[in-house]
Amino acid sequence: MSRVENSGLAYYQSGLLLKSGIDNFFLTRAGGESRGPFAELNLSYRVGDDPRLVDKNYARLKKVLGLNSLAVVHQVHGARILDLDEDKADRQRLQDIEADGIITRQEQLALGVLVADCFPLILAEPKAQVLAVAHCGWRGTLAGVVENALQAINAKGGRVENMVGALGPGICPECYQVDDAVINQFQKRFPQGENTIWKKRGDNYQLDLKAAILTVLKCAGLKSAQLEVLKLCTCCRDEFFSHRRSRGRTGRQIALAMLK
Repeated sequence: MSRVENSGLAYYQSGLLLKSGIDNFFLTRAGGESRGPFAELNLSYRVGDDPRLVDKNYARLKKVLGLNSLAVVHQVHGARILDLDEDKADRQRLQDIEADGIITRQEQLALGVLVADCFPLILAEPKAQVLAVAHCGWRGTLAGVVENALQAINAKGGRVENMVGALGPGICPECYQVDDAVINQFQKRFPQGENTIWKKRGDNYQLDLKAAILTVLKCAGLKSAQLEVLKLCTCCRDEFFSHRRSRGRTGRQIALAMLK
C-alpha cells in the first residue's frame, strides 16, 4: 500500500484495489477540525465529540476526496451486512441503522466503516461489479461478519476466484492483550490457532485479530495474491486513533471504498 498526503489529509491506498477499479482510502486522523482526544479527523458522532466539528470533518473529507455520496452505518460489533441495493434504507438516517458491513453495486457511492483498533475490510468482485466493506472487531469476527460479507457478494453473482480485498490498519497482537473469556471463544472458533491467532503472555493472552480475519478469508478460498494487507498497528502509531492506547476516549478514522 502507498501513503498519500492530500490537502492536509493523509491516507493509505491499496494498489491491488486501484488496479481492479476500486477507489479506496484508509484514512489517518490527520487533517480535521476536532480537538482534544478527538483530534483531528474524527468521523464518529457517538464518541462525545462536538457534532458541529464532526460535520466539518465530513465536509472536508468529501471535498478533498471528491465524494458525492457516502454511506456509513451504526456499527454494533455484530455481523449484519446492509444491502444498499435491496434493503429499504432511509439514506438520510443510515447512521442510525445497525450493521457492521455494507454492500452495493452502485457506482460513485462510497461505503465507509469507522475504526479505532478494529480492522476495516474492503472486498470487491470486479467482474460482478460488487463492493462490500466490513468493520471487523473481535466480536464481529466471531459472529461471522467476514463470512457474511463474502456470502453477500456471492448472492449478487460474485465468485471467490474473482474477488480482491484489502485489510486496513488495526491493533497488533503485541498491543492486544485479552483475558481467558475472549480467548476461549477464539479457541472454539479457531481450534488450530495457538501461536498464530493467540498465544499465552503472562496471565493473559495476545490476540492476533488480523490473523483470524485472514484465516477466514483464506478458508473461504481467497489466495494471498487476492489480498493486500496494511501492516500498521493503530495502537503503536499515533497517526491513527486507538481505543486501547487512549483507554476508550478517542475518535474514529474511516476506511472508504467506491466502485468507479
